[in-house]
Amino acid sequence: MISEIEEDYERVLSELQDGLTPQDKGYRFKPISEDEILALLRDVMSFQRKIEQVLASVTRIAGQTGYLKRLEETAKDLLTKLTTDKGIDIVDFIVYSYLQKEEVKGIIPHLKSSHLLFLHNDEAYRRKCYCAYFGFKSLRSSLIELEEELRLISALTTYPIEKKTKLKQELVMNGFEEVAVSLEEAESNAGDEHFKDCVSRCRDAIEYFVASMREKETGEKTDKHFAIDLAKIVNMGIFDESVQKLTQGVYSFTSLKGSHKYDATKVTVFDAETAMKEAYSIIEMLTKKYLQWKKETKG
Repeated sequence: MISEIEEDYERVLSELQDGLTPQDKGYRFKPISEDEILALLRDVMSFQRKIEQVLASVTRIAGQTGYLKRLEETAKDLLTKLTTDKGIDIVDFIVYSYLQKEEVKGIIPHLKSSHLLFLHNDEAYRRKCYCAYFGFKSLRSSLIELEEELRLISALTTYPIEKKTKLKQELVMNGFEEVAVSLEEAESNAGDEHFKDCVSRCRDAIEYFVASMREKETGEKTDKHFAIDLAKIVNMGIFDESVQKLTQGVYSFTSLKGSHKYDATKVTVFDAETAMKEAYSIIEMLTKKYLQWKKETKG
């Protein structure tokens, strides 16, 4: 989803940049054909549709949440810069060796205006194309904001809401309340952009699950040492060594990034996204294997 937006943006920006001609004091837009103007208009409108489609898709997945509202505001700002007929900036443009000021409006209105000017044999169409280029290039900061919001929502919607709810209900029903609470808190921290705390709570969820299982099935008090607790339940045959290695790997990642010694400013939305995804995946797998083991050994 994010990579598609980035690829489309870079492609359209490259097409607009191809029309630039460097001058001593700035840039001019070289003469282009009517077909080239319409091709630019078509590609920019296609980019607009891509943003709208992504927003609609994410809305269906995420539902009405605080993070979605922030994404909608960011997307609205970006779409406004594509479509508005109001001035949003001023740019210098070279006309017969002289610098002139030109008002920058929405990219699509500029390209439509450029096409009309071209049909009237008015060289001013080149100024409109330059304004479209400048406006499109200025979208980059808004696009970064949009992508970061999409990454955050992706972290929170790694699993459908219904699937998350079902897993947490299953955890509570089988006596793993602390695990369900930790997952809830991880989601809350991610939503508040407390990414280190999110990773830390993912670690806690995995740790509580393994420690609680050891106490339930061995009757022994946990040593509060993850590797030992995990080894104990592997020795009982609940999990095999491949699951042990996988679980240890996920725990090690969340332990590093979620450690109180780790610099919180270095924990990114990508780390939170990875931690959430892996924590839900590993806990879901361990739960299924544990319940299957109980069914087979205890009836």
